[in-house]
Amino acid sequence: MSNKTPELPKLTPPWWMDGKTLATTTEPQEPAMLTTGMQGFWQRVRGWFLRILVQKDPLTCSVQVLNLLAWERSITRFNDEPLWLYRKRVAYAFVNAKDAGSTQGFIAIMHRLGLEVTSIRERQAGLDWDRVSIEIDDTEIAPNQALLAELIRSYGRTCRRYDHLSVRLVVNNVAITEANHDFQTLTVSTTR
Repeated sequence: MSNKTPELPKLTPPWWMDGKTLATTTEPQEPAMLTTGMQGFWQRVRGWFLRILVQKDPLTCSVQVLNLLAWERSITRFNDEPLWLYRKRVAYAFVNAKDAGSTQGFIAIMHRLGLEVTSIRERQAGLDWDRVSIEIDDTEIAPNQALLAELIRSYGRTCRRYDHLSVRLVVNNVAITEANHDFQTLTVSTTR
């Protein structure tokens, strides 16, 4: 954050106070020392403001400030949630709340948090109208069970029941080759 902020302009006192133009000795003059002190003071104030701005970013702030931001955005940390995932959930809270409620938005929410959803099916024939099936790769369901439950609780549609369908993409290779065979029939008769 601090490398993107503009630098403070250098304080330049008038020529009669710069400590060089009217100086009769080589020692620093009083107005020049005052200018240097004021420049240092404003640099310190700038640092205080930048420190506050850096703390507002959920991806880089301290854990205490992160917990306050999470409370502000209605995000609850679940048991054994890694800190990097908690930071991402807090950082994307507003965008996720905006995307909640639609099928494509729910897929985008899961994609932001590192879950690859194959598809989401609603109102399927042969099932109750309130059943929603989420197809997720088989390798992602087990380690992310708590995250899936939290996402459904936070951003899922109300009055819906969600099912996780395990999908495993398997690549099959079939070799096609040409096969030829010749037949020859011989009839042998024996005479007696």
